[in-house]
Amino acid sequence: MGAKAQSKKPQQSDNSLRVTGGELRGRRMRFPVRPGLRPTLERERERLFNWLQFDLAARSILDAFAGSGILGLEALSRSAAHCVFVERDTIASQAIQTTLKEWRCSERGQVVQADFFGWLAHATEPFDVVFLDPPFSEDLFNQALQAVASAPAVRPGALVYLEAPRSFSGFNMAPFTVEKEKASGQLVQCLLRKQAQSEVL
Repeated sequence: MGAKAQSKKPQQSDNSLRVTGGELRGRRMRFPVRPGLRPTLERERERLFNWLQFDLAARSILDAFAGSGILGLEALSRSAAHCVFVERDTIASQAIQTTLKEWRCSERGQVVQADFFGWLAHATEPFDVVFLDPPFSEDLFNQALQAVASAPAVRPGALVYLEAPRSFSGFNMAPFTVEKEKASGQLVQCLLRKQAQSEVL
């Protein structure tokens, strides 16, 4: 997930994160101290992956605004086939690459240091699940949703996880349907499904 400059979510005090399930369960990864970097905490990750438990095996994952990379790493731990981590910050993207190498996951994970919107416009690999958690301070939620909605690389029927401040209420959900939603503390977590164009029409 991406760097968040104004999130109210507490930081992990030791700059490390524990994988909560799958073959890598219990492994701890370090993440760099970067301005506003705000990894999803364990409780929210466990909820997300309970939602996704039957939708990860052999699937292709896109971890947009990857930040620490913990969401994509959790997906790989839980039998996802492949994950592309897109993160614009050089140090954060290098840290994800280091973790993939140390955990012998490099063949299943690809790190792309780039702006998400520019990269997605030219992406060709088809994705089944997208983790979408843009920086809270930049108000990119609708722009990110619409980029995913129009991207040929995100399959019709793909699941899209969106994390946002609870105070934000201006989502343009078309062409998505809401599968799951949970407000907790300062956050709202949504699991959406991308509809096919024929379904929207």
